[in-house]
Amino acid sequence: MKKTPAVVLGNLMMGRCFTLADIPYIGITTKNDKRLFYSKSCIEGHALENPAKDERRTVEALLEIGKRHGGGLPLFYTNDAQLKMVNNHAQELKEYFTFLLPEKRVLDSSLDKHLFNDMVKEYDLPVPPTFHKDEVTDAGTLDYPVIIKPTSRIHWFNSRVIRELGAQQKILLVNNAGEFDAYRRKIDSEDIDYIVQKYVPGTEAQILSFHAFFDDKARPLAYYCGRKIRTYPNDYGLSCSLTLIKHPEMARMSLDVLSRLNFKGPIKIDYKLDEASGRLYLLELNPRYNMWHYIGARAGINLPALAYSHLTGGESGDVKTEYETDITWISGFQELLTFRDMKKRGLITTGEWLASLSGKRIYQTFAPDDLKPVVYAAIDTFKGGLRKIKKLF
Repeated sequence: MKKTPAVVLGNLMMGRCFTLADIPYIGITTKNDKRLFYSKSCIEGHALENPAKDERRTVEALLEIGKRHGGGLPLFYTNDAQLKMVNNHAQELKEYFTFLLPEKRVLDSSLDKHLFNDMVKEYDLPVPPTFHKDEVTDAGTLDYPVIIKPTSRIHWFNSRVIRELGAQQKILLVNNAGEFDAYRRKIDSEDIDYIVQKYVPGTEAQILSFHAFFDDKARPLAYYCGRKIRTYPNDYGLSCSLTLIKHPEMARMSLDVLSRLNFKGPIKIDYKLDEASGRLYLLELNPRYNMWHYIGARAGINLPALAYSHLTGGESGDVKTEYETDITWISGFQELLTFRDMKKRGLITTGEWLASLSGKRIYQTFAPDDLKPVVYAAIDTFKGGLRKIKKLF
C-alpha cells in the first residue's frame, strides 16, 4: 500500500527522521536550505517564502501542494514563524493537512512570553522570577544578574542589538542597571517586546530539555530527555553539540505540567539546572518539531515517525521511553568555532573537548547512510566560495 507523504517544513535533520523510518516526504524549506531535498525519502522539494516575511504567500503555496496531493497530508513545522502560521491559518490548512495543536491559549503563550508569564502564574510553574518589560520601571530595583529574552524570536536575530554583538544569542545577560538601560534603549528603539528574568547560574551544559509527542487524547506516545553540551557562541548561542540523558525528575515534572495543560501535539520544554540548589527551573515551552528529533531517532525514539503514524490513523501502543544515551550530535563547523573560542578563554583543554565528544557521533549534515545531502552541501559550499571570489575581483 502506498504511504501518504509527510510534508516537512524544516531542515535535513527533520527529513532524515522520515528517511530512517522509510516514510516518503515532501521537503519544504523557508530558509533556502535545500539539503532537505536530497535525503533518500524526499519525493519532491519546494523553496517557499519565509512566513516571517509573507505568511499569506507561504500558506497559499502550501495549499497548492496539498491540493495536488489530494489532502490528508501530515504536516510538520519546526520554527516559531511556521508554528505561528499554522496557528493563524489552521482551519484553511486542515482542508489538506493533518496536524495536532495544543489549546489556543497554550499555543499563544508559547509564542508570546508575556502571555506565557500569565500562564506561569495561573499554573504555578517552576519558573525563575520573571517580569514583562513594562513592569520594570526602575532598573535599579532588579536582582542582578538578569537576562533579557524576546517574547518572540521571529525577528530577534535580525535586530540591531544582536547584529552589533555579531553573534546569534538567544538571550542577553545583564549584570547591572547601567547595562540594562543601555540594552533597553537599543531594543525599545526597534519596538521589540521582551521579558526580564532572574538569571539561573550555570553554563549552557546546564540547559536540559524534555521532548515528547501527545496524541489527540493528550496521552504521551513517547518521550526522552536531553542536555546541551555547547552552543555557538558559547554564551547563550545556538546549539552545536547535544546528547540525550536519563532524568526521571525532569520527565515527571514535564508530564505533570503537560497533563494539567491537557496538552496535544509535539513539545519541547527547556529547563535550567541550578547546580548549587539542585533545582530545575522551567524556561519555556515549544510546541513544535525541532532539531533534537534527529538524535532521538538515531537513539531509538523517532518522534516524527510516531507522530506520522498517529496522524495517519495508526495505533498508539505502549508509551516508548527506552533510548540510547551514548550518542553525541555535532553541528561540525560551529562546534570547532566554539572550541577555539573556549580554549582561548581557558575554559576547556583539547583533551577535555575530545573526551566530551567520545562515544557514537552523528552530525548535522554528514551521514554515511545518506550521502546525497552531503554531496549537495559540498558542491553548494564550493559554488558559494566561487561567488565570493568573483565579487572580490
